[in-house]
Amino acid sequence: MTVQIHPSTALVPPHHDEAVSIDNGMVDLVRAIWARGWQTAACCQDTGEAVEGERDHGDTTRDATGNVGFIEYYRGWSWLKMPRDDAFAFLGEMAEDEGFRDLVTIPWGKGSWRLHTPVVWSGDRFVSTPFVQIYFPKQQLADILKVLE
Repeated sequence: MTVQIHPSTALVPPHHDEAVSIDNGMVDLVRAIWARGWQTAACCQDTGEAVEGERDHGDTTRDATGNVGFIEYYRGWSWLKMPRDDAFAFLGEMAEDEGFRDLVTIPWGKGSWRLHTPVVWSGDRFVSTPFVQIYFPKQQLADILKVLE
């Protein structure tokens, strides 16, 4: 079970019966995404901070340096996990905004978003997951919300 590291708010996603915990720093963005009819599968207001907290609350028999590179790399970065089609619609809208165009379309620039579709082993072959992982600097949250307003 994942440890909830950041303070959170219980929200009921559209077309669901049960509430899920959403990091307080992501509540407004998630609501704006849902208002567009797009879905989210998971999110985090600071991925590096959360992974560090999970490590610190986890199995004490494991190597204490586990995930150090990941933690430092993603400290200060928010994360969204969205179904592929919804992620593409969200990213497309962000690319239409002059302030975000380069951030979402040009990889590895200062402040550029990190976009991944994981490939996993399914028992007999590799498959692409139906989700897109979207990482962006958490300082951009307010500006993202302005685009979605």
